[in-house]
Amino acid sequence: MKKLLLVEDDRTLSETLIRHLDQNGYCTAFAYTKEDAVMKIRNLKFDLILLDITLPDGNGFAVCEEIRQISIDTRIIFLTVKDLENDILKGYNMGADDYVTKPFSLPVLLKKIAAVTNRMEKDVSGLIYSDSYLRIDFSALTASAAGEPIEFTPLEFKFMELLVKNSGHIITRKKILDAVWDRRGNYVEESSLNSMVSRIRGKIDSVDHRYIKTVYGTGYMWIADE
Repeated sequence: MKKLLLVEDDRTLSETLIRHLDQNGYCTAFAYTKEDAVMKIRNLKFDLILLDITLPDGNGFAVCEEIRQISIDTRIIFLTVKDLENDILKGYNMGADDYVTKPFSLPVLLKKIAAVTNRMEKDVSGLIYSDSYLRIDFSALTASAAGEPIEFTPLEFKFMELLVKNSGHIITRKKILDAVWDRRGNYVEESSLNSMVSRIRGKIDSVDHRYIKTVYGTGYMWIADE
C-alpha cells in the first residue's frame, strides 16, 4: 500500500481528498502547516506527497526543498491555486512529478496519482529496455544496438535508467543532476550533463531511431520513437 502525505491547509478539501484516497487504497497522512509537514517528512517515509504551495506558515516550495534534502525518490505533485507559468515551471524545476491547479477534477487527480504511483512500481532492479533496435540491461550493465555491443559508463547507465523508468515524462535537469551525480547537494556544472547526453546520443541514435528528447529550459525525456 502506497503511503501518501497530503499537505493542504483547506481542511474541508483535505478531509474530502483523504476520504477518496483511502477509498482508492492509499494510506494517507495529512499536514495543515509547513511546520507539521516538515516534521512528518523528517520522521516518516512517504511514497508520494501532495503539496499545496500556499500554507499559513510558509510555502510548499520550501517544503519541497526539505523533501529533496531527505530523498530524491519521493514523488511530489503540487496541488495549488497558483497557475502562473513561472510558478508551474518552478515546481517542475524543483523536481515535481506533476503540477495540478485548483479547482480540479477529483477523478482526474486520482488518475494522475495512479499514473505516478504506477511508474514507481516499475522502479525495480533488473530493469531491461528492449525494442527492435536497442537493448539495455541495467542490472548487468550491458547494451547493444542493431545487435552490436555498446559500452557505457556507470553514470551513463544511471542516467538512462532514470529516463527509462519515467518514459514519456519530463525529468528536470535538477532532478537528473541530483539523482545521477550529487546526493549531498554539492554543485555540479550542467555542462557535464550536456556532454553526457551528447555522448549517449552518438551511441544509440540512428537515422530511424531517437531516444532522448531535449525539453529546452527544463530537462530531458525518454521517447523511444521508432
